[in-house]
Amino acid sequence: MRLVALLAVLLIVTACSASAAPTARPRGTTVPPPELAPVGPMTLAEAGVVPAWMDRTRDPCNDFYTFACGGFSKTAEIPADRSSWGAIQIVNLRNEELLRDVLETAASRPQQDPNLEKLGAYYAACMDEPAIEKAGIAPIQPLLDTIAAVTDGKSAAQAVIALHQAAIFPFFAIGPQQDFADATKVIASIDQAGLGLPDRKYYLESSGSLMRTRQAYLAHVQRMFALLGKSAAEAQTAAASTLRIETALARVQQSDVVRRDPRSVYHRVDREGLERKVAPTFPWSEYFSKLGIPGVTAITVNDVGYYGAVTRMLDTEPAAALRDYLTWQVLRESANELGKVWVEEVHTMSRELSGLKELPPRWRRCVHRVDDGLGELLGRSYVRARFSSDAKARATELAASVIGAMRANLESLAWMDEPTRVEAKRKLDKLAYLIGFPETWRQYDFAVTRASFAANVHASTRWELARRLGKIGKPVDRGEWQMTPPTVNAYYDPTLNLVALPAGQLQAPFFDAAFHPAVNFGSTGGGTIGHEITHGFDDEGSQFDGDGNLRDWWTAATKAKFTAATTCIVDQYAKYEVVPGVKLDGRLTAGENIADNGGVKIAFAAYQRWKAQQTVAPQADVEGLTDDQLYFVSYAQSWCEKVTTERLETMAHSNPHAPPMWRVNGVVVNQPGFHAAFGCKRGVPMNPANLCTVW
Repeated sequence: MRLVALLAVLLIVTACSASAAPTARPRGTTVPPPELAPVGPMTLAEAGVVPAWMDRTRDPCNDFYTFACGGFSKTAEIPADRSSWGAIQIVNLRNEELLRDVLETAASRPQQDPNLEKLGAYYAACMDEPAIEKAGIAPIQPLLDTIAAVTDGKSAAQAVIALHQAAIFPFFAIGPQQDFADATKVIASIDQAGLGLPDRKYYLESSGSLMRTRQAYLAHVQRMFALLGKSAAEAQTAAASTLRIETALARVQQSDVVRRDPRSVYHRVDREGLERKVAPTFPWSEYFSKLGIPGVTAITVNDVGYYGAVTRMLDTEPAAALRDYLTWQVLRESANELGKVWVEEVHTMSRELSGLKELPPRWRRCVHRVDDGLGELLGRSYVRARFSSDAKARATELAASVIGAMRANLESLAWMDEPTRVEAKRKLDKLAYLIGFPETWRQYDFAVTRASFAANVHASTRWELARRLGKIGKPVDRGEWQMTPPTVNAYYDPTLNLVALPAGQLQAPFFDAAFHPAVNFGSTGGGTIGHEITHGFDDEGSQFDGDGNLRDWWTAATKAKFTAATTCIVDQYAKYEVVPGVKLDGRLTAGENIADNGGVKIAFAAYQRWKAQQTVAPQADVEGLTDDQLYFVSYAQSWCEKVTTERLETMAHSNPHAPPMWRVNGVVVNQPGFHAAFGCKRGVPMNPANLCTVW
């Protein structure tokens, strides 16, 4: 089972309790400490670039991705248990192996440290396949029994409540969210949910392989019902009913493009409005009471009309069809806690969507399950091993330097008028960031047993749901992390106006004190820090002010220019073909593409500002590459990655990020700093006649 990403999380753009306060940020440009500026001759490898990943026979002005990553593309092979392989996955594997060592040591014998004992017990139970096989479907039988009692709309609503209590969310989901109108308050958020495929278009469209995937999904659902003990005919009927209901939901759900506009997903209602107008036939009072939040009064729903459609479905769908759909929701969310045949059947659908040839080894799956359930507890061991206080200080200074360059950029933007510029600088000045790990760690006060993996998953998901719902009506915790320390990723939260950089992201080949400073500025400064900062000013983040409130702080004239610049980015990326016959959705990927372009431009400016302030200049030539060229190569190599065709197509249909090649070539074409560094004349592929620049 898992907790779905609700509106509060969906708005967090990437690439806890009582945790550390965000880092206080110095104003203006801060010079990184000497560790970021090694002195003396170094090789490319010492500088932080992987020479073997390059293909220096290629013209960087013709295809920069191949120049920086062509050697990798020729020699790298995607492991059978992964859908992609590149810099990110290499760091992930190193992290997984470290965490495996921690967990296997903790699981090998009883531990005096209660935290290690809890980690060891969770991991040991996950690895105990004989016990999991012996349990069969007993862990989910109580929920299946509840669903079996559904005879009409009222009893179906009771089953929905029971599943939500177990953190399984058919039809819709609930969680906490900062109020867009007053970001100091946490209110309840109810959002659309309940689909098994990655995006609504998988149900409604047939381009590319969408129809084939839909048919594969139907067959998969049918096989899952057969595993539950239904006859072939019964399983076929149940799968058809499930797909029909999910298709009906897809028709009335908002598209991901629509949901990129925060005003489209924020509709504030009070308790009376929810109960009398939005969905009057659903037992909301009982629902909130059983979820432990009986006094909730302030609520936001993503789309008022959607909940009327849901309650009509509950009232009009045949009871048997509702039972089938609800049963499927339990199976879909719980199968990975059950025996081998269930896990292998889940893998068949993963193979369809991502090209995964083999299941990941059990140990790797269990490492991730412990990270899901006890993430900050496990993160302590990771931080001790992989992230020093010095590394945190250096990353903090690098972030401050990039923020200083962003402020200078705001000062010089010709298309921004003065009233809007004042507001933009005010927002940037209020930006906070979290670096590496929380200083106060979350306490997981629920029991863990070595006897039952499913029991541990159920305990952790219910505990996490209660923890999250418990935030409603309480003060905002500005130091809460949405990612665990080993995570190789980062995010920007617009309602907090905050960037978070987990320790897992701040690792080689992305970041290392011994690297040439141009490399740290390129891969981490541009690819991560600058990227996340720019999210605060992309087409979505720009609608929030410095306090995290949804407020229009733009003049009409400047907004028109911003919209035109954004449209240029949308149109540019919409031309890129991901797989034959399938192009990127420029609207879906707009925010990430703006952040990629802005981040690289701003961090390059930060590097130039930093370099000008040094008494001892960094090495200007490293095996034939200038330091400015190193900057762009390091950024590109952070996206060296081979991806299966299946995953590429899934990304094109449902992922707000462009595939790796276009996160490089789609960016450098718009960078005058790149054109100057590599001498790319106007009119070559990497320096087209028309450039798209937002930030």
